[in-house]
Amino acid sequence: MAYELYWISGSPYAWRVQLGFELKGIAYQSHRLNAGEGEHKSADYLAINPRGKVPALKDGDTIICESTAILAYLEAKHPEKPLFGTDPAAIGQIWQTLNEVDSFVQQPVQQMIRPIFFGQLPDKNDDVIAQAKLVHEELVHIERRLGASEYLVGSAITAADVALLPAIQGLLRGVGKDEAAPLELGFLPFAETYPNITAWGDRMELIPGYEKAFPPHWL
Repeated sequence: MAYELYWISGSPYAWRVQLGFELKGIAYQSHRLNAGEGEHKSADYLAINPRGKVPALKDGDTIICESTAILAYLEAKHPEKPLFGTDPAAIGQIWQTLNEVDSFVQQPVQQMIRPIFFGQLPDKNDDVIAQAKLVHEELVHIERRLGASEYLVGSAITAADVALLPAIQGLLRGVGKDEAAPLELGFLPFAETYPNITAWGDRMELIPGYEKAFPPHWL
């Protein structure tokens, strides 16, 4: 029985799981939910994930929600092409970095770009600027880290990179909006501000299946 993945276009958490599937070369049945029509809050989907969040993975009678849990589940079932390392040090470093990405990058990025995407400027200008400062603080650390290593943990793509990529691309999409320009958030031109992260992003875009996982409504 094929894996079934429930997702919403543009969700960074769903996107990372899709990238994980592509990196591991695992086939799955896609169920794209339309957030605008509230499909993630339908009775059928709430029976799968009562929180009404994406992604959700269905594997026969097993249902796994939360992106990192799904990636770990796939890793356990398909240990080839590992995303979580093969020795204790790497495993620990990958999980540490993955948690750091979630707490210190993804969360402030989301809080920064949501007002931009949902037309809440200029009322939310101060909030966006405050979150941008937090994002910059973390990107400085990541920029330094990627100056010494091709990927976040070593010389191969791991789950930490898979988690960071949607956050960075969401950030770039947000700050590239005309509405964000007057705030002078300091991210652009990104290739000049964060050249190592930019080079890393270029490498990540070479992932087999990258285009397949890319949010279709962004095209």
